Amino acid sequence: MNLSCNKSTIRYPLCIAVAAILASAPSLHAQESRAQESRAQESAPTPAPAAKATLPDAKLIVEKSVAAIGGREAWSKRKSMEMKGTIDLPGQNIKGTIFSRTAQPNKMATTIALSGLGEFRTGFDGTVGWSSDKLSGTRLMTGKELATIAREADYMKDVDPFRRWEKMETTGEGSFGSFDCWKISASKGEEKATLWYEKTTSLPRGFEMTVDTQLGKLAVVTIFVEYKDFDGIKLPVRSEAAQGGQKIITTYDSVTHDTVEPTAFDLPPEVKALLEPEPADEDDVPPPAPKPETTKPEVPKPEVPKPEAPKPTTPKI
Repeated sequence: MNLSCNKSTIRYPLCIAVAAILASAPSLHAQESRAQESRAQESAPTPAPAAKATLPDAKLIVEKSVAAIGGREAWSKRKSMEMKGTIDLPGQNIKGTIFSRTAQPNKMATTIALSGLGEFRTGFDGTVGWSSDKLSGTRLMTGKELATIAREADYMKDVDPFRRWEKMETTGEGSFGSFDCWKISASKGEEKATLWYEKTTSLPRGFEMTVDTQLGKLAVVTIFVEYKDFDGIKLPVRSEAAQGGQKIITTYDSVTHDTVEPTAFDLPPEVKALLEPEPADEDDVPPPAPKPETTKPEVPKPEVPKPEAPKPTTPKI
């Protein structure tokens, strides 16, 4: 489940939360998977018509988009961001809150609290990626999942998409949600995404991609419905996402900059415990090597000279 929010750093924690929910309810997952194709057809963007003219270069579209959300200079002045909002999964009658903190260059900590399911915590301290909830327990991220959260934690990636993606190409135009957009295909290695940018405002209006979670790969479609300005930076405050057959509505009502303490990204004790080497089992401990036998060298006894026998004396006559 992807979080459809302003900062991409918030999207992945929501993916993890939804994946954990689906993993805990296999029957629900199977049911929703069967319905996912029909739902996707209903919510999928209108196919782009055949191009009648040369499409604008992706670099030009992206540069206008970066300016529309405030520009690189405005973003670079901010060292951290704190966001608070609500989450609604109407199909499951689940509501909750989201509290996220991000900081330059690449740190994040997010807590999602869902009614009846508890808290889903996710973090990246610049090196270690982790998640913790009562459904999946506490775990360290590895492999592709760790690489994904590391990329998503990049504070400046939204104003430098060409650092996020190796290739970006304008491939069409069409309606995405209720917005008339340019369509850009982006890729980096095996990872691919379709990005949508509104023609009139140049604002990013969403994306389609597949993310790696503990449940496997999940297809995600996210639409950024509404933007607001916070300290010269425009962020989407309402988004609608479809993931794993679930619809997720995320709304943010509070965004502040440069108020996050560095300790917000410290690893929790239960995560630190996973980084410590496990003690070896007694059966695995080899017996101590026998001590080599040592023999004391014989110390030669000093030879004691025998006293000379007295010479016989001849009495004088």
